[in-house]
Amino acid sequence: MDEKILIKGCAKGKPEIQRKLYELYGPQLMGICMRYAGNREDAEEIFHDSFVKIFKNISSFKGESGLKTWMCRIGINTALDHLRKQKKALFLGHISEQMSDIPDPDIPVEVSIEAETAMKLLKAMPVNQQVIINLFVIEEMSHREIAEQLNITEEASRVQLSRAKKALANVLNTKLAKNEHQK
Repeated sequence: MDEKILIKGCAKGKPEIQRKLYELYGPQLMGICMRYAGNREDAEEIFHDSFVKIFKNISSFKGESGLKTWMCRIGINTALDHLRKQKKALFLGHISEQMSDIPDPDIPVEVSIEAETAMKLLKAMPVNQQVIINLFVIEEMSHREIAEQLNITEEASRVQLSRAKKALANVLNTKLAKNEHQK
């Protein structure tokens, strides 16, 4: 179905068009919500809140990006708002300059992991590191965009990403060592 038809139909509150939009883009939006939420219940709340915002504001959609991109941005913003409300994501915007010298760890071997395993590893990390990885790696935002989104400095974004990489490398190395030991 054409995006213009979806937008006009949803703006007019037509349930069959809203359902079509939900069916087309709902699974991807739910995936975004799952990446940011700590559990299924929170993800469903974020998902629901996102669709409420989408249906409420679709008439103001300007078409500067694709509809799916616009919807995903609403989902990300809703997830970040949810995290802020829960005060789970404690970002330090005043990290000292010396902290930027933390080297990025290299994983000694190339690792291929399933998406489900990657999600489990990510969920084992602190929430602030999960958010930074999601925004930088998956959403492909720059440190400037992340800083604006989270109200932190670009340096804090870089440091949090570096810490997240280090933590992820440690988890992967531990898992690899454990798997080798079990063989």
